[in-house]
Amino acid sequence: MGRRGDINVLIIGSEKIASYKIGIEQPLRHLEQNGVCQFDVRSDNDVDKSRLGAADIVIFFRTVQPEAYKLLEMAREMGKKTVYAIDDHFLAMSPTSDMGRYYHESSRRKTYVKFLKNAQIVKVASGFFAKHLDTHFKPNKLVYFPGSVDFSILSGLKKNRKAEDKIVIGYEGGRKPVAFEPVIKALDEVIRKYGDKVRIEFCGYAPEELTDKPQVSTEPYDENYKNFLKRLYRSSWDIGLAPLERTLLHDCKSNNKFREYSACRIPGIYTSSPAYEEWVQGKESGLIVSETSEEWYNAIVELIEQPELRQNIADHAEKVAWENFSVEACAERWRSQIFMSE
Repeated sequence: MGRRGDINVLIIGSEKIASYKIGIEQPLRHLEQNGVCQFDVRSDNDVDKSRLGAADIVIFFRTVQPEAYKLLEMAREMGKKTVYAIDDHFLAMSPTSDMGRYYHESSRRKTYVKFLKNAQIVKVASGFFAKHLDTHFKPNKLVYFPGSVDFSILSGLKKNRKAEDKIVIGYEGGRKPVAFEPVIKALDEVIRKYGDKVRIEFCGYAPEELTDKPQVSTEPYDENYKNFLKRLYRSSWDIGLAPLERTLLHDCKSNNKFREYSACRIPGIYTSSPAYEEWVQGKESGLIVSETSEEWYNAIVELIEQPELRQNIADHAEKVAWENFSVEACAERWRSQIFMSE
């Protein structure tokens, strides 16, 4: 690798978003420590011409501000490499939601499309999203690879010992009422079949239809990424649930749940969605199911009844995670596919 600070990188966007940490900061910090680059992150309104002039590469992260696009035009005139890094398809958001209203506002919408068409490289986190953008917006160059898992956070941690001999089923994440509809029915059936032999833990969103069941426990989501990952690893979950709604917005999502569950050795059940189909091999690294409650129920029962299958999936998925999602693997993709590309 090169001398310290060979490549000067300026990132324009918010560093408070979790996907910034796992998608950009962790791999670039690794490259910085290995002498490949130096980088800093600035908000849209905190960049002057001299800072832009000092940069070799300017990464615009999730911004749709017209002021930020002016910086892209300036960077291009200066001969800088420009990268637009996004992990959501903003135009696929419902215009009636709060976030959708923000991104569908006329000037931001136009700015988003200009970024897609005029950045030198558009970087996304999923193959489906890349194909969709290529078909509809024809960016100059598309690069896609998922975010990273910092395995050093998990180093030396041990799984919690289970106090009782129960199968623990878990979900961590935000509100997904539509995606959870078939899962709620499936879990109802599982509780009826197994009674106190199962425990269901929700971290973050918990469907209200299930919260009064004695087998169900809930706890709040931890916004601190390191704490969240440690808790997930220490959890004694035998099965992790990853339902996802089938809309264009969700089809463009990255494989977050697969990355996290796999790194934490949790056998997952995933909705049949582009986000997961690219990564989950049938019964090797997880189970893929359609959106029917019957398929969810059958998959949960299969994993409950087959401890050896759970063990095999945990082993295989963890191997996939180490090979594809480690900070080192992600950093190498940034270096070879973006920093060093023509």
